[in-house]
Order: sequence, then C-alpha cells, then structure tokens
Amino acid sequence: MAKTRIIKLSDLHVNTENYRFEPVGSQKEAIDQMVEDQDDKLFSLAEHIIESGFNPNDRVQVAVSNHDNTKYNVLEGNRRIVALKIAYNPDLLDNPKFSNLKKKFRRLHEENKGKLIKEVECTLYDNPAEADKWIKLKHGGQGTGSGTVGWNSQQIQRFDEKVEGKSSAALQIVKTMNSSKIVPTDIKSKLKDLKITNLNRLISDPDVRDMLGIEINNGIVKSEVEEKEVIKGLIHMFQDLLDPKFKVQKIYTKEDRKDYINKFPKTSKPDLAAKSKKPWQFNGSSGAVSSSTLKAKSSGRAIPKTRDVLIPKSFVLKIKNPKVNAIYHELQKLSVTNYANAVAVSFRVFIELTLDCYIEANNPPQVNVNSSLLTKITEIATDLEKKNIADKYICKGVRSAANNKNDLLGIETWNAYVHNANFSPTGQNLIITWDNIQSFIEKVWENIV
Repeated sequence: MAKTRIIKLSDLHVNTENYRFEPVGSQKEAIDQMVEDQDDKLFSLAEHIIESGFNPNDRVQVAVSNHDNTKYNVLEGNRRIVALKIAYNPDLLDNPKFSNLKKKFRRLHEENKGKLIKEVECTLYDNPAEADKWIKLKHGGQGTGSGTVGWNSQQIQRFDEKVEGKSSAALQIVKTMNSSKIVPTDIKSKLKDLKITNLNRLISDPDVRDMLGIEINNGIVKSEVEEKEVIKGLIHMFQDLLDPKFKVQKIYTKEDRKDYINKFPKTSKPDLAAKSKKPWQFNGSSGAVSSSTLKAKSSGRAIPKTRDVLIPKSFVLKIKNPKVNAIYHELQKLSVTNYANAVAVSFRVFIELTLDCYIEANNPPQVNVNSSLLTKITEIATDLEKKNIADKYICKGVRSAANNKNDLLGIETWNAYVHNANFSPTGQNLIITWDNIQSFIEKVWENIV
C-alpha cells in the first residue's frame, strides 16, 4: 500500500541498484555513478527544483531500508535526490574531473542558502515491488498505450501556441500545408512525423525564405507571391524533410542550406514573378488568408502573439557580472521593432562581454580578451567542443556563420551594427540571429563560474 510522507533529504538513500546502472556497493559510489552519467544535467535539475519546486505530479518513490528503519531507499527519483544532495553539500563532488561542476553547485548553494531543499514529499511503499509497475510505466516507454507517450518538437510547439498564445513560424507553415488543397494527401498524412526543428533551421535562413517567396515579419509568415507557387516549393521541401533518410547535416550550416536550395529542380522552385493580387499570410488555424481579410475580421481566433524582444523572457541565464546581467535584462524588455538600432548595438556588446567573461573564467588557449570578436567566437566554440560541453554541430554552425560575411551571425554584420552609419538591422533579423546563437550562449554561461 502506498502513502505520502515528508522525509528529510538526509534520510533518503540513493539506490545502489538503480536500473540505469550496474549495482554498486555504497552511497558514495551511487552518487559518483550518477554524476559521471548526468554531469551538467544534475546542476540544471537542482537549479530548477530550487527555483520552482518539485513536480506535484511526479513524487519521489521510496521504501524503508532493510538495514535501518529510520532511512529510506529511493526507488524512483534518484537523479533528483542526487542533484539536491550535491546542492546541499557541493563537497560530495570530490573528483577533480568535475571541478567546474563543483564550482557551479557551490555558487548555487551560496546564492540559495535560504531556499535549499531539506525535506521531500515522497510516496512510501510497504514493499518495493509495489512501485515496480509504476516505475515501468514511466521509464519503459509507451508500450501499447499504458505508458507515458512523449511529445515531439511539433507537439511541444502546439502546446506553446495554446498555453502561451504564440505560434512559431514553422508551425504556421505546417498548418497551412495541412489545410491547403494543393498539398498531396500522402504529405498531409505524414505531417505529424515532421521534425519541426529541421524546418525551423531552413526558414530561419534568409536565402531559403527568398527562394520560397516568403518573409517573416514579427513572427508572422507572409508572402506577395501566388500561394500555389509558394506551396510548390514547400511541397518539395516537405518531401525531403519527411524522408527517413534525410539528415540534418544537409542543412546545418549556411553553406549547406545554400547547396540544398540550389539543387531544387526547376519545376519545384516558386516563380517569384507570379505575384498574388494581394499580400497574404499563413494563418495559424486555417491556412493562407489575405492580409486584408484578416484586418477585416473583428472576431474569431486571434492572430498568434509574437515576440517583440530579442531574448525571450522564458530564457533564463544566471549572470553574476552586474553590467552583463543588466544588458541581458534590457534585451528582454526593449522592443526590436521600435528600437532596432539600440538592440543591435546592445546585442553585439552583450555577445562580446559574454565571451570575455568566459575567457576570464576558463583561460582557453589561442585567445584573450584583447583578441578580435571573430577569434573569440571561433576559439571559444572550439574550446566548448573539445571539452564535450557543447554539441559539435552547434559549435561548427557558430564558427561557420561567424566567418561568413553574408550570414546574419557573420562578424561583418556584427561590426556594421556599430560602425556602419548606413546599415540598419530589422527587428526580425535580430530575433533570428539570437535564436540561432541562443544554444551556444547558454552553454557559454553555464560554464562561467
């Protein structure tokens, strides 16, 4: 029989026979094993729990220890317990290999002394075997339907649209493809399987948008080219993206995407000279509609809300440097539509100061705070990649873009924001640039202690 009980963190024992790993002989070994496997993920988990609390729908599951009836073995939730134990006592990380992780946990401990978790609400079982069926449901996959069925990227974006009132450009395109009479049925039937991250990667590139005859203004996908022409190009693109053999490496960098669209057959390329009678936009709920029609509507489903700031307010960074932290918060408030130039200059300053903070904290080779911005970006990306801190494709993409003078992330573009009196950025391009570099910046700040 299961019951709920509040248990001291110090009385919870990490499972030495965790199904994730081979059995070990002690608590210390069990903790070390989890750290070796999870590394930085434990810090992110501890930080989230301290700030937001435990998920009320997913309690830690325990049973009384056979060796000490005042202690409890954790049956489910070992990652959470290890993360909290280290947050409470960072000295548990005694392996020099994890010195950077220890610094992060020590900082977390110092900044949250009054918020550290000391007690945990648990589900207590009389017999560990009682918990097994529930643990299997959670971790054993969806099975025939009784287990947890995970969401893919497209489903997550649908959730964001419903709950947060924002519809991504990629999701607008998917919905338009689904409602268009021009799109073949076999493509529509597979849309649920589309890796929307690949579509996002393509449409974030201005060259791809130009080829398709679309533009993105304030998060809304629009076009002045006839709908059938735009859909023609998208059909070819979707056929590729839905092919199980399609690899993201084909479209990862700016050069990759340029090669990809250059190989489009002539019959699949939109005729950009075929202009529509009126500009139209992709409607998040019922396909493409003219701009005038949307303006005329006074009721019905609202046009999706769009972001008008550079850095999403939902994107949280822990920045100890007061000046950089102030710029970060300003870039979460300033309108890119009304203050594009101010945002662009602040954006460049934020990037360079971020890289300087990383250099001061980590002393990467081949670069110092007096190096050029291009050198800083390329060398820090290389440093993160060599240390297996950031995905190699993220680092490769950042290096490639920084060296491409035509890319939104290119150094010449960054410098033009500040030094070229005739160069004015658009708000949408600034947002796209941030979205393309966000994962890289996140990894940089995660490793500044």
